[in-house]
Amino acid sequence: MTQYQSRAEFLAARDAAMAKVTAGYKGVDATDPQTPSGHAEGIRTSTWLTSDYRKNYRSDALDITPDDVVGCLVDAGVEQWVLMGLHGYVGYLPMPRATQDVDVMVAIHEKDKAIAAVSARWASLIVSELSVVARFKDPADCFSDGRPKPVIDIMLPVEPFYQTILAKHVRVDEVTGHRLPTVEAAIVSKYAAMISPNREISKKGFDGGDLRRIVKANLDSINQDALFALAAEVWDGADADMKDIFHRAVNDLPFEV
Repeated sequence: MTQYQSRAEFLAARDAAMAKVTAGYKGVDATDPQTPSGHAEGIRTSTWLTSDYRKNYRSDALDITPDDVVGCLVDAGVEQWVLMGLHGYVGYLPMPRATQDVDVMVAIHEKDKAIAAVSARWASLIVSELSVVARFKDPADCFSDGRPKPVIDIMLPVEPFYQTILAKHVRVDEVTGHRLPTVEAAIVSKYAAMISPNREISKKGFDGGDLRRIVKANLDSINQDALFALAAEVWDGADADMKDIFHRAVNDLPFEV
């Protein structure tokens, strides 16, 4: 580093060197899927991966799927809900992946009904009620340190932008019947997580990568006016920040967060 006059000079030299070292890999990433998988295919893949893992390596764990949780809430009469987290936006990704918890956001006035329904359906789960989420953990499936893994999160739309998502940015998938965030809502949710000081920095890397992949794969179907208007509800000035983030995602530029 000492032979370089600035950090920018060092980075330029590193990029030039690595362009030669990795020259044989140029174009490899372009062979990956580039278009959205679609919700039905995405959630089928994600659910299968998790269920297969539990079947083969966590046989004592409860295998709770998004369909199970949705069915539980609907049967209990919960009306205002939307799948969130990976299961909510997996169809916007070109390459679906697995997650071990199901996130569903419900209207605040339906919180007690939703928690009671999940508690009755899966009585062995341990519930922790926080201000923004009721987290259900499976004592039969623990991390290596012995803590039970979260398997269901009942999220509450405490923040204004989440309230707007639940009220105005939900669509129904024709194949599964699942209520999902619009692509604009998925992007804003990832943005909010990515810039939160209360989010672990290791998770922010996933948030930024997913945001970038969603934007690139769904570029032609994104309503930018709706995107920036929703982002403006995250914090005062977020619409301008979201425009910059969006530009960087489209043009393969690093995020400044």
